Amino acid sequence: MNLNEVGVNHGNVVQAHQVGTIHVAAPPLTALNGLREATTSFTGREPELAELATTSGMTVVSGLAGVGKTELVLRHAEHGSFPGGKLFVDLHDYDDDRRVTPAQALEEFLFALGVREIPQTEAARATLFRSLTSSREPMLVVIDNAKSVEHVRPLLPNQHRTIVTSRHKLVGLDDAHHLELGVLPQDEAAAVVGDADLAELCGRLPLALRITAALRRTDPDHDWVTELREVQLDLLDDGDARSVRAAFELSYRALTEVQRRFFRLAVLHPSHQVTVEGAAQLAECTEAKARKLLRELRTAHLLEPGDRYHDLVRQFAADCVREHEQQDTRDQAMRRLINHFTGRAVQMDAALRTPKQAEALHWFDRHRPTLVAMVLPALLVRQFREGGRLGWALHDYLTVRGHLDDLKLTDQLAVDSAINLDDTRTVAVARARLGHTLLRAGEDERALRNLYDAWQLIRWSHDLPLIRHTLEDLVVAFERAGRVEDARQAAADLERIMREFTADPR
Repeated sequence: MNLNEVGVNHGNVVQAHQVGTIHVAAPPLTALNGLREATTSFTGREPELAELATTSGMTVVSGLAGVGKTELVLRHAEHGSFPGGKLFVDLHDYDDDRRVTPAQALEEFLFALGVREIPQTEAARATLFRSLTSSREPMLVVIDNAKSVEHVRPLLPNQHRTIVTSRHKLVGLDDAHHLELGVLPQDEAAAVVGDADLAELCGRLPLALRITAALRRTDPDHDWVTELREVQLDLLDDGDARSVRAAFELSYRALTEVQRRFFRLAVLHPSHQVTVEGAAQLAECTEAKARKLLRELRTAHLLEPGDRYHDLVRQFAADCVREHEQQDTRDQAMRRLINHFTGRAVQMDAALRTPKQAEALHWFDRHRPTLVAMVLPALLVRQFREGGRLGWALHDYLTVRGHLDDLKLTDQLAVDSAINLDDTRTVAVARARLGHTLLRAGEDERALRNLYDAWQLIRWSHDLPLIRHTLEDLVVAFERAGRVEDARQAAADLERIMREFTADPR
């Protein structure tokens, strides 16, 4: 007897007199696809797409906020073959207000797979998810915006292609292939925004490029290059959902308080590369601690390889330090940095004339960008004596290595420092040194001005070595300027002074 007899038929609804057994089957999900399309402005990334296409298992795509991690994965998904379907979840793991827990993500996955009675616990959901996907044809599972390994692990199927995107490297996913995404090459960046100068001002960061491209479309005749130079980070906001500053803010908030303070203070480092020694002074911590914190910021992609800030991240960090650190705190940090490196540079300068010369040269070579970049900030925080000492300490090293551009800069700053200290002899020595450097560099007019000023300051002194070196260079400077009579007079002065000082007093 058929126990499933039909009583009254109400269109698509059937009422049975008597029900025996019921067999319920979820509709087949052969075209399961939870991914949105990639942006139409996506361009390039051929090497990265090729790497994704030739990699199996799990891949972690990491990089700076706004660098295009999600768009890369979406473009890869468009061209891949995944007959078992595609699952996608954005964990929003850097946004406290929107974060999706692993349990919530598993609920989305299970519902997409046809499950209507979802288990209550995260562990039960994870077990069911792995069970259901184990027998499916090849799938793609995309876990977007993950911050921690703990949030990713419950969402991993036993097999299938899995791609995780994160602003952190997630090195704890031991079996994963890791792909670090950098900014776009110049030609690809220019193609997105339609202008090479704009591309560089956007730091070749895809999010910034897309926002700028949209702004250009709204007003193609506007001088966006000039405006971007003026306000940069604040302009990179489309007024809707996309903002470079907001993206960086989420990464910043994901740091611990110790990491945030270190991130803020390290941006005061005067050179492009943040050195361990310098960061330790700025943050007032040990070098071991600074090394660890720098590594953590690289892992969070708030520092690029080589411990460098991306240009836009540097602006963001500079805003953070101004907002969260008092001016006095910032000045004290810079004074610690300047005092430390000035003392070290003076020691190494003395060592250049000892058997430890090779060691001293190696130290100077390693820290030259920082040392040269530090002289001007020293004057800006009114550490004129330290700035002058640093300039002096660098002179012989830069001369030996032939770094004329750096030498011109530091010698000029040594002059400025001496002027601020109102030290006549030091001004004279500094101008004489600068004049000699400028002669070597072929900047004869500037050299002549500085050497003549130095001569006027010391001509009545008894500093014979300084007088001799200054007049010798002044003769050359006059000759190069075609001032033959002045050159002859300077040479005569030199001969007279040498004769007077070396005359036999008897």
